[in-house]
Amino acid sequence: MGRSTLAMVLVFAVLAVAVWVLQTKNPAPAEGAPTYALEVEEGSITRLDVSTPSGSAAFEKLEPFGWKFASGDAADFNRVSSVVNRLSKLRTQAKVLDQVTDRTPYKLDSPRVIATLTARDGAQHQVLFGGQTVSATAAYVLVEGKGQLYTVSSIIIGDLERLVTEPPVPTPTLTTPSTSEATATPTTPDTLTPTIGLPAPSVQ
Repeated sequence: MGRSTLAMVLVFAVLAVAVWVLQTKNPAPAEGAPTYALEVEEGSITRLDVSTPSGSAAFEKLEPFGWKFASGDAADFNRVSSVVNRLSKLRTQAKVLDQVTDRTPYKLDSPRVIATLTARDGAQHQVLFGGQTVSATAAYVLVEGKGQLYTVSSIIIGDLERLVTEPPVPTPTLTTPSTSEATATPTTPDTLTPTIGLPAPSVQ
């Protein structure tokens, strides 16, 4: 076997090992498995910024539990955490393009919603939501810095918009009056003592 042949065999062997290592570290997703436009640890997110043509809103995480408006007022935990949870693991419906070269056809040049997640380490993840698809049940989405174009359910977009148009103010907690306050104690009027008249003097 010549040296050139041996060199080619060694090159192919190295390539085969490299491919095996890549496939082991980054296995192909199973058929039918969900894909995500963005996938970050939800617990690491400390801030959410939402921007729409009608306005904007910002929320910060409270430690150890809860969310507040960036202004300092308390925010409804369920509404904010639900959006953050779905954004941090943004499930897609379909991949449209591997690389977007023109955002205009998908209305991503002037997005319907821009959502930005900020992690504890300062990393930011900006998600752009564009126009609706033909079915009107999904919309185009692009994560800045990634380039892939996906479609996602329109539900998450509506929930993001409502964080701006219908601020998530906590529902006031109704207080139940105590038993002593709820039960009125009847007032007993003073007992009137009848006056016993003296016998009239006899007339002689």
